[in-house]
Amino acid sequence: MTARPPTASGTTRGVGDAAEAWPPSDWFRKPGQDTAARGWTAPAPGAHPRAVQDGTAEALPARIALWARATWPWWVLWPWALAWVMFQAGMAGQSWHFFAQGGRLLFANAPGAGLQLYAAHPDLQIGPLALALSGVLRTLGPGNGEAAAVAVMSLTGPLMLAAVWRLLPVAERGRRSRLLFAGLLFLPVWTELTTHFAHLDDLLALGFSVAAMHAVARRHPVWAGLALAAAVDAKPWAAAFVVLLLALPRRQWLTALAAFTGGIAVVWLPFLLADPKTVSAVTRFTIPNDHSSALRVLGVMDPRTPWWDRSAQLVLGMAGGAVAVRRGRWPAVLLVAVAARILLDPGVYAYYTSGALLGTVVVDLVVTRWRLPWATATAALLLYAARFTHALIPFSLQELGVLRLVFAIGLPVMVLGIPGWWVARRPGRHARDRLTGSLAAGTDRGPAVGAASGHPSRPIPVRHAGAHPAHPSGPFPVRQPSAYPPHPSGPLPVRQPSASPARRATGDPASPAGRMPPSSQWSGTGWLTTRPAAPPGPRPAAGSYRLGSAARGPGY
Repeated sequence: MTARPPTASGTTRGVGDAAEAWPPSDWFRKPGQDTAARGWTAPAPGAHPRAVQDGTAEALPARIALWARATWPWWVLWPWALAWVMFQAGMAGQSWHFFAQGGRLLFANAPGAGLQLYAAHPDLQIGPLALALSGVLRTLGPGNGEAAAVAVMSLTGPLMLAAVWRLLPVAERGRRSRLLFAGLLFLPVWTELTTHFAHLDDLLALGFSVAAMHAVARRHPVWAGLALAAAVDAKPWAAAFVVLLLALPRRQWLTALAAFTGGIAVVWLPFLLADPKTVSAVTRFTIPNDHSSALRVLGVMDPRTPWWDRSAQLVLGMAGGAVAVRRGRWPAVLLVAVAARILLDPGVYAYYTSGALLGTVVVDLVVTRWRLPWATATAALLLYAARFTHALIPFSLQELGVLRLVFAIGLPVMVLGIPGWWVARRPGRHARDRLTGSLAAGTDRGPAVGAASGHPSRPIPVRHAGAHPAHPSGPFPVRQPSAYPPHPSGPLPVRQPSASPARRATGDPASPAGRMPPSSQWSGTGWLTTRPAAPPGPRPAAGSYRLGSAARGPGY
């Protein structure tokens, strides 16, 4: 026989009792625990006697759809970036030997090493910060840490895009299709810098420049100065980004500049003190003037880098960046500085294009309101795709130099000169000064047209912003009672029952017919109640009429 569970009264169920599933569906519940709150429900009568979770099968597609919307378009961009990393994996780390050598010499104790590194090896045009980090990475695996370094740098493409995307206010991140199209163009070019060439110094310089943009947008002068100093410590040509500090409020310029110069001095000054020839060795190093460079198109036919070239790049990049800040488009400083480098640099290395496309992505996503990344598409076509069109359009070396010249001049001019309705204003000195100036100008305005000057029962006039000396967003000023001299601060006088003509017509003794009620007039200091002359006839009874008030008669 099979034992049956006892009933509530302790008796055993009979044959006619209804069948009940055993064990019960909530056998796992602790005493006092509500299983319905966790989404569990008891099975229906006759159903399979096991606990099921309510709505699990129906909620799963909804959760997947919610996850897809929350992570869009990153679940497209990450596989896209990894695909290009795998494409470049066979030719990865082309320049890593420079970083491995520099990292080893930086921590070595030998002549021409340590703090004498740049004086003895001027060909290492890499900042001390990048060399120090490469010295750490070279210990992480075989081949001087090349595999570990390439793997870490190859993952920075989507992260850099995410950092640029977060420069936008939260309310403007709804159109993620802009991010998708910009990422599809940017990530293939970025893998040339990180995977193919493994240029750690350019990666750090560009990354710290984006971090400086975040600090400028949040009005943190110290962090902005330190981030730009770290960019210069990784790659000296990043000094042109210093004009980003001009986008801060003027009262913060000195603090930001002190942090910038201090961060550079801490890193570079020991090398200068250890060997004074460090400056001359670094600045006089030259590279060949490539036949496809924009410098040759401009007419500079020197076989190697001209003596004035590095200084001209720095001055031109800073001047163009200052114009971008003055125009209220300070995030375009990155594009302008990189364009100045491409315009005047004798080299045509492919990893230069990565910095150019990062600048155009910032312009497309942060500066402009374009639905499609037109600047990024133009840069990718002129600098990247033109190198792979030999079968369709075989460009000569000089024509490639012309394309570089068109990008380096045309794109910055277009970005700085586009109409204002295409530009999304970002917090910066120029935009804030215009707003502050308008508010300050508003304080000199007079009262609004149509302001009440008579009876206070008129509608309150609508004042324009800035018409009141206080903050324009604050409440309307509370007027004192003396502001309305024609009318008192108290309520209007209430007519007493004796003043009613109907009562005079009924012959009320409190207001006899033919007698005029008293009149009241405001004298500026109080009410004056005058009594008109009484007409001929009998006077009312004593106590039935008093000055300025009416006695309560019968029925009141």
